[in-house]
Amino acid sequence: MCNGRSMAASTTKLGVGVALLAAVIGIGVYAGVRYLFFGLDEATPWDKPATVQGSTIELTYDGRDCRDRLQVEVEEDATTVVVTIKETVRSLVCGDDEPVESFDVTVELESPLDERSLVDGACRLGQFGEDPRCADEATVVSTGGAGPTAEE
Repeated sequence: MCNGRSMAASTTKLGVGVALLAAVIGIGVYAGVRYLFFGLDEATPWDKPATVQGSTIELTYDGRDCRDRLQVEVEEDATTVVVTIKETVRSLVCGDDEPVESFDVTVELESPLDERSLVDGACRLGQFGEDPRCADEATVVSTGGAGPTAEE
């Protein structure tokens, strides 16, 4: 026996399921279109050692000339400076066969590096474990009072 209440409950459950499925599909389509047209920010390790002169740091990283945007994030505290280089790359513009080039980046700190450690933020993300630029001894770079060029 079927009554009106159980039929209404079944219809409601079906409606909720369809709505959830539509939401999941919509989010997937949005993410795909966003990636194709607007790109993703991709962190990339920088080459060590960095050149440090007071509060100015000069870094070199490998990236793509077809990038849309370069973003450099700097986090400073009393003991450490973390520099993360990110490129925004759109898949419609940059293919996997796009050649990698070296680019120089100059970063101005709020105060001189002095005895603080200089850390590659991309290496902290964990996705570059096999990258030699993120080997334990290459991740942290500091002046150590040794002069203008930071050494590993």
